Amino acid sequence: MRRRFRNISQTVSCMAAKKSLFILFLLAGTLGFYLQSEAQDNRPRSILIKNDLVSGEPYESKRFPVDGTVSLSVFTLNGDVEIYENPDLDYIQIDLYVDRGFSLWSGRANLDNYRIIFQRKREQIIASVEPRRSESSVWRGDNITFSYIIQTPVMLSSRIRNTKGDIYARGLKGNHLIQATVGNLFLDNLEGEINAFSASGDITAENMRGELNAKTTNGDITVLNSSGEVRLRTVTGSIEANGGNGEFIAATTTGDITAQLFSVGQGSYIETITGSVNLTLPAALNYSIEASGSSVDVSDLLDRREFEGRVQRQMANVVFGSGTIPIQISSVSGNVTIKTGSN
Repeated sequence: MRRRFRNISQTVSCMAAKKSLFILFLLAGTLGFYLQSEAQDNRPRSILIKNDLVSGEPYESKRFPVDGTVSLSVFTLNGDVEIYENPDLDYIQIDLYVDRGFSLWSGRANLDNYRIIFQRKREQIIASVEPRRSESSVWRGDNITFSYIIQTPVMLSSRIRNTKGDIYARGLKGNHLIQATVGNLFLDNLEGEINAFSASGDITAENMRGELNAKTTNGDITVLNSSGEVRLRTVTGSIEANGGNGEFIAATTTGDITAQLFSVGQGSYIETITGSVNLTLPAALNYSIEASGSSVDVSDLLDRREFEGRVQRQMANVVFGSGTIPIQISSVSGNVTIKTGSN
């Protein structure tokens, strides 16, 4: 009888052990699937697709094999353009999405007004949508959008242009000209020489390294976390920069300028006509500050450090330390405030 109970006990223990082992395998499989899903989620994904700015399958797709630095030229009349790095590829993938919208005419007849070009000339890749005739009436009456999604694995130089629509550029290295006539520009994690222009639209740039030159006629400019020379210009709009490291130049005609610089390179120049300036500087550097405005407040700096020079209600000309870093600030009818973030 004892032997029988012992056998039953051993059987139960064996079944419990197998059950525990099964549960461990099940948990391991679930964890592996979860980690694999997380890894897939970290892959570069299209913002246009994620935000439903394009739908369906591409109207046309092209792959261009690359084994070195290339030059890319993209142009579209009416539509968004997105370009981003995808290290999983060994070719440049260009997808063109066409939305015919609503028209009294057939979609095919409308598309006949346009020339869609995919072309390669040695190390230059061209993707463009152009009207077949130069008359604006040929295409401006059509409610058709041509949007590009471009994935690239390599360092390249690019020229991205559109007439109407937004442009998104992420994770690129090289020299880039990004230009919209009517549209916003979204730049993220770019390294190199970046020239971004919009005639009417906002410009947002994050995590920039190198040289950034951003201009818009009618719109705001926002720069977050930059390293290198930054030049910003807008006519009607405000400028905001946070986390700047390097030379900083900003100007606007109608709008405020707010900047927090973590370090200052060779110097900074800030100018606005009808707006105010709020500048935050690192405390320990050697500044030579010339500031003018309807009122000038540098009291925070004066309370923290010894200085030479003079301060009046509408101007300040002061030197901290050796004064090797020149900073010039001017506002015609706005207030100027200069302070430091920390000791």
